[in-house]
Amino acid sequence: MLAGCSSGTVAGDAGPVGKTAGEPVFSPCDDIPDDAVRAVGMDPATEERDIMDVHQPGWNICMWNNDTHFVTVFSSAYTLDDVRQNPDFEEFVPVDLAGREAFTFRDVSDRVRSRCDVATAVFGRAVMVSVSESGKTLTAEAPCDAALRVAQVFEPYLPE
Repeated sequence: MLAGCSSGTVAGDAGPVGKTAGEPVFSPCDDIPDDAVRAVGMDPATEERDIMDVHQPGWNICMWNNDTHFVTVFSSAYTLDDVRQNPDFEEFVPVDLAGREAFTFRDVSDRVRSRCDVATAVFGRAVMVSVSESGKTLTAEAPCDAALRVAQVFEPYLPE
């Protein structure tokens, strides 16, 4: 909870002047084309923006699904170091993502290992591709292998 008080006045016009330091520069729902979504086996018609269509400050989030998996792309205002230092994440493994610094990682709370993420950076801010099994149908592809495969397909659409 944050509160503030002031007895002074402020003059001038208030309004956004462009992207702030706290906002991501990549919008996965807008920047990843439907053909790429289909290429990873997802249905573009299942697209969900943000969390229940509510924008989360500092994040751009997009999710797609099929009978076996959910794919979520998180574009954040955080750095890769922030991701590495987050105590909710573990098992960081460097991976090759078209010459970009990247790694897979897992959520500490995912004890059944049904989810894996790949993180890379766009203009110094973390973009994470998360793949989780839906539980409806089991697949032979391991979640980290699936996350890397999806990240490799989506990588050309990330800004340089």
